[in-house]
Amino acid sequence: MIDCAEPAAIIDLDRYPIADLGAPEAVALIEDCRARLDATGALSLPGFVLPVAAEALAAEARDLTPLAYEIATEHTCYFEPADEAFPEDHPRSHMLFSRKGGVAGDQIGKTAILKRLYHWDGLMGFIAGVLGEDKLYRHADPLAALNINVFETGQSLNWHFDRADFSVTLSIQTAQDGGQFEYVPALRSSDDENYDGVTKVMEGAAGDTHLLEFEAGTLALFRGHYALHRVTPVIGKQARLAAVLSYVREPNVIFTPYARELFYGRTESIVD
Repeated sequence: MIDCAEPAAIIDLDRYPIADLGAPEAVALIEDCRARLDATGALSLPGFVLPVAAEALAAEARDLTPLAYEIATEHTCYFEPADEAFPEDHPRSHMLFSRKGGVAGDQIGKTAILKRLYHWDGLMGFIAGVLGEDKLYRHADPLAALNINVFETGQSLNWHFDRADFSVTLSIQTAQDGGQFEYVPALRSSDDENYDGVTKVMEGAAGDTHLLEFEAGTLALFRGHYALHRVTPVIGKQARLAAVLSYVREPNVIFTPYARELFYGRTESIVD
C-alpha cells in the first residue's frame, strides 16, 4: 500500500525521479521532457501516477461527477463569436459545437488526493522546469485552479486553439471508446493564422493530425495556443475523466464573473 496523503508517494519515482529536482537524474529528466515538448508541442508521461493511486484518483473523480456542470455551446475554433466580416465557411465565422461537463476546484475537497497533488510544490517545480519557466504560480481562482473534465456518452470538445500558452492535464479514466485527444502541431504561428490549413482540418483532412496517448495515470503538457486540437466524442458507458491543473506565470489570477458563469454556471465560490 502507498500513502496517498503524501503527493510524492503516488508518483512512480523510479521512472520519474522528481522528489529532488536538483538531483542529476531529475535534471536529466527535465531536459529530456523539455526537448520532447519543444519538438512537438505535446508531452505525454504515461504511468506518471502509480496504478494503485490512479485507481484511487478515479474513485474520487467518479464520486464527484454528479456535481459536474454541463457546458453545451456553439463556438468558433478561437472560442470567439462568429465574425460577420468573414464568410460562413471561414474559421473566424464557422460555428462548431461542444458539450462536456466540468467539476470546479471548489467542489474538490482539501484532503482529496488530486488536490494534494496539485498543491505539491515538487510537481509545480517539475512542470516549471519542463516549460523552461523560472517560476510558476497556482491559479488563484478557487473554481478554475483545479478542474475535472467529464466527457460522457456523446460528449466531445470540438476543434479549437487554447488562449493559454500551455496546459497541464492528468488522465484519470479513459472512455470505453472514443474520447481521443487529436491535435495538429504548429498549425498557426504568431505571424500566420494559416486559415486555409485550419479550414482543411475542420473539413476532415487528416493532414498532420496526431494522437496524444492518455491512458489513466498519464501526465500531459500541451502547448495548444498554436496547435488546433479536440477531444473526439465518447462512446460507451464509461466516462472520460481528466484533471486540468492550472498553473500560471503571474500571481493572483482570478476569473471574471462572466467567465465563472460561462464555465461553471455560477459566479460565487463555495470557499470564497
